[in-house]
Amino acid sequence: MRGALDLGTSLLYAQVKKANSDHKVEPESNLLRSKHFHVGKPVYLGNVAIRLISQLSQPDTPFFVQPPSFNEQVWQLTCKSSSISISVDSSSYWGAGLFNSGYLNRIEITGPLQERARIIFDLVATLSHNPWEFSHLRSARKMLHKESISLEGNEKSWRNLMQVASSNMEERIAVLAERTNKVDKRVTMNKNKKGFDHKMSNASLQSAIHDLEVARAAHADDNSPAVERALARVEASLINADPSSQIESDEQLLQDELPDGHILPIDDDENVDIVDLSESEEDAEVLTEKDVIIAGMSQIIEEE
Repeated sequence: MRGALDLGTSLLYAQVKKANSDHKVEPESNLLRSKHFHVGKPVYLGNVAIRLISQLSQPDTPFFVQPPSFNEQVWQLTCKSSSISISVDSSSYWGAGLFNSGYLNRIEITGPLQERARIIFDLVATLSHNPWEFSHLRSARKMLHKESISLEGNEKSWRNLMQVASSNMEERIAVLAERTNKVDKRVTMNKNKKGFDHKMSNASLQSAIHDLEVARAAHADDNSPAVERALARVEASLINADPSSQIESDEQLLQDELPDGHILPIDDDENVDIVDLSESEEDAEVLTEKDVIIAGMSQIIEEE
């Protein structure tokens, strides 16, 4: 599975269930606009394309390589977001394009595997149907056969990407669970240590344990945003609970309070002469020209 996915691009076909005229295409730029834009031809994006674009992080405005013409649901657009780029081709495959159930989307997504997998995972989670399940199997089979893709192969491509994203979340949960166990042991070992706030650390540790369970439940529901939020809370709680973090902070605080340089110890019995080498500008003597001449003559007499 991994070898095929590591090619850098995934090709997927999706069944479109619903489409509304909520968008327009700006004539001069071919960019996607809302239906309230003052000019433009209506375009029916469909539920799959809308949800797919919404999964991208700060995407560019979608550009229509092929704007809609007579049929507002036949088009091709591209969109980029950081290291991810997508191309969506909407076309009719059954019923001469008279019904929403007769349209499919050809999705080509390019970028790092983990990011592709996460986007597809979230897309499927937000849809009310499995996108690889077509309303008209015979027509869909013929359509996909043009690119030498079977219905079973298309479903496998979807599921493989979803499995990559799911495995990545499981791994992150397992890593934080192991880290939680280690922090738990350190909290127990330092329970009676002077200066260690065991009550606060234990409360933070319990919060981390609770949020780990929240993350597991969210993963079971295929809710990756909830998993991310829960794991972020786990990391923050573990930082507060970890005794090593408190000890390092206390040691750094003590270090900051120490003065720079060296301290010279002096016994009370020792007599130390203190010489003030500082001299203000007001106390400094200003030599006149007469003083300079007298000083020069004195030096000559001493030399003779």
